[in-house]
Amino acid sequence: MSEFIWKIGGEAGFGIMGSGLMFSKIFTRSGYYAHSYSEYASLIRGGHNVSQVRISDKKRDCPEKHCDLLVAMDKFSIQAHMHTISKNGGIIYDGKEMDISDIKIREDINTYNVPLLEITNKFKGKILMRNTVAIGATLALLDYPLEYLENILKETFGRKGEEIVNMNLDVAKGGYDYIKENYDTSKYPFSLSPKEGESKIVFTGNEAIGAGAIKAGLKFYCAYPMTPASSVLHYIASKEYDHNIVVKHTEDEIAAINMVIGASYAGVRAMTATSGGGFALMTEAIGLAALSETPIVIALAQRTGPSTGMPTWTEQADLRFAIHASQGDFLRVVLAPGDVADAYNLIQKAFNLADKYQIPVIIMTDKFLSESAASVMEEELKSLPIERGKFITKDMESLSQGEKFKRYELIEDGVSPRPIPGVLGGEHVGTSYEHFENSFSTENFEMRVKQADKRAGKIRKLVEDLEPPMLHGPEDAELTLVCWGSHKPIVFEAVDRLNAEGVKVNALHFSYIHPIHPKTKEILSKCSKLVIVENNSTAQFGGYLKEHADARFNGSILRYDGRPLFPEEVYEHAKNILEGREKDVVVYDKDPVDYYSAALVE
Repeated sequence: MSEFIWKIGGEAGFGIMGSGLMFSKIFTRSGYYAHSYSEYASLIRGGHNVSQVRISDKKRDCPEKHCDLLVAMDKFSIQAHMHTISKNGGIIYDGKEMDISDIKIREDINTYNVPLLEITNKFKGKILMRNTVAIGATLALLDYPLEYLENILKETFGRKGEEIVNMNLDVAKGGYDYIKENYDTSKYPFSLSPKEGESKIVFTGNEAIGAGAIKAGLKFYCAYPMTPASSVLHYIASKEYDHNIVVKHTEDEIAAINMVIGASYAGVRAMTATSGGGFALMTEAIGLAALSETPIVIALAQRTGPSTGMPTWTEQADLRFAIHASQGDFLRVVLAPGDVADAYNLIQKAFNLADKYQIPVIIMTDKFLSESAASVMEEELKSLPIERGKFITKDMESLSQGEKFKRYELIEDGVSPRPIPGVLGGEHVGTSYEHFENSFSTENFEMRVKQADKRAGKIRKLVEDLEPPMLHGPEDAELTLVCWGSHKPIVFEAVDRLNAEGVKVNALHFSYIHPIHPKTKEILSKCSKLVIVENNSTAQFGGYLKEHADARFNGSILRYDGRPLFPEEVYEHAKNILEGREKDVVVYDKDPVDYYSAALVE
């Protein structure tokens, strides 16, 4: 297997994350799979940013902890990440701009002193183009053809004019030539060659949410920006004229959710996206959607909490919040895609479920999935048929004076016909108050019970639309790792490594979180030992499975320091739990690194 992991670090505001995406595209276009994962402090400038790209000839949808080459755009990048460099790996740095003589570098690490800024200035480039010099230097080390970078540069900067394109081409070649002229690249132990491969797309999780929503027929999108959900707004806004979508940047999240409810009531598919703090502001309106039986879709991109927490880092701690948001009892669906392709496919499912059952549907991602980019095969991206349920768009018989349509008819499957406003014979009130079948408000006790039971009764049909958890690995495993959402590729890779060593472990991944699939209890009962793997401190989904499926866990692997778990960590701790050396594990990095201040903490 060919695999190479590249990392670039530097100060915020200097294009670090854009460089990671560009590096991903170079290798995706030349036959490889790529996964790009970024970390950054909540600062526009200053602090520390890092982007890591994993290149492989096999599909990879998660990062590893180590890297094979570190591009250090500042001194702190070497201090913070040198310990992650693999044996015989390397560092590219600009020795004319930083003195690293006081840093003890391992003897097995190769150093490449490249005058990044000098080469940039030589071709009258801008300071951000140092990154392009570094990418050119990296390709030279790998003996990789420069033409793939040149093609990406022409595509990326073509709209900025020929002068900018040529500057980027010149500085890229400058970095490439400097390595070739000053270093024996045959001594660098990593090399890659272009491969024949099928066409792939590089998508972030948020871009996949946006593209999938457009595929599902989205016609109204509004949101207030909040990391890490903001790029859903950016992506859909960039496509609004191509697909005839109304996109609204609202003044706050309360306005956003109410506009979505209004647009959906008017008959179009509508959604919003936010993070935990914004979702908190939306909770009362979610109850309005539930009682008025107005279908809505909300993308909830999790980050660390409570309150502001660490706003640019990842966590899976909003699950219970999503399941119980807003007052009272009502049916909602919570979905959690496992990777970029899942995000594209599940958002389409979210719209179908919302329309068919006239309920709120929440699709949960997190900073890790939302902002990581991955290569996706086109056939992984499904095209689901649009199902709008009992949606009436044609005129009916006119009603007599004072009569109202039975919008909330007590019907066997709980899903009452829903006429679009303006349809003849469909006049009714969309109300937040408990109501009779004809939508008039009531406080009659019997009607209250009947309407509540009608809404809850939708679950009988809804469960037929749910998919069971995905089992990965041998059915007769000695240990089952249970995970949900974005940790799917991480846990699956750990399982593959363990099985390659003869350790019989499998994984059970959930994308359909609430309600759970009816066969979940039966599936879990067949597992020998269960270990819950989550990105929060209280094993929220583990507790949910105990409550709803009588799951009995033999251990846990939890992380809540702001990072996702890495495959190496899941592999190590799963093995230890199986062999009785550990039980309940909390994983966190003990390195004295503070991204916010870009300093080492004593």
